[in-house]
Amino acid sequence: MIGALLALLVGCAPRPVPPPPPPGAGTVVELSTGAVSTADRDTILRIVGTAAVRPCFEALLAGRPTAYGEVVVRFTIGSAGAVEAAAADFATLGDVDAEACVAAAVRAVNFPNRDTPITVLYPFLLVTERTPPEIVRALKARYGLLSEAETTVSGDPRTPPPPGVLVLW
Repeated sequence: MIGALLALLVGCAPRPVPPPPPPGAGTVVELSTGAVSTADRDTILRIVGTAAVRPCFEALLAGRPTAYGEVVVRFTIGSAGAVEAAAADFATLGDVDAEACVAAAVRAVNFPNRDTPITVLYPFLLVTERTPPEIVRALKARYGLLSEAETTVSGDPRTPPPPGVLVLW
């Protein structure tokens, strides 16, 4: 019991503050934090959405049809608009080839010129019709992608919850 309590307390400890980036490293942002202007955010989202990551996931699914997960790519957009560096920062796919493929697809994308370089963390989610709905919901929740219908649960216990939502009374 004491061991479980200690594990709980350790798990609740505040996370250490990461060290500041080295001078000239640019800004590191998660697009959901509001650290970039809306126009910059929209441009980055629109252009990253053109990255050719589908073949990476299709190759993975050919060997593992029930695969699912995420790849968060950390990439730096230089002042000339080229992606200067891109690598998988975090991934749950369990396939280094797919992760490297996604990072390479992001490296191939070009952005408009900028005043200063910027480093971005961008999540790519792989889910299929075979992915359990609770996993889909968890991945979407992690990145703030749940629709209002997916986050609203009726107070009436006779109302069935939306697919992928577990309600305990």
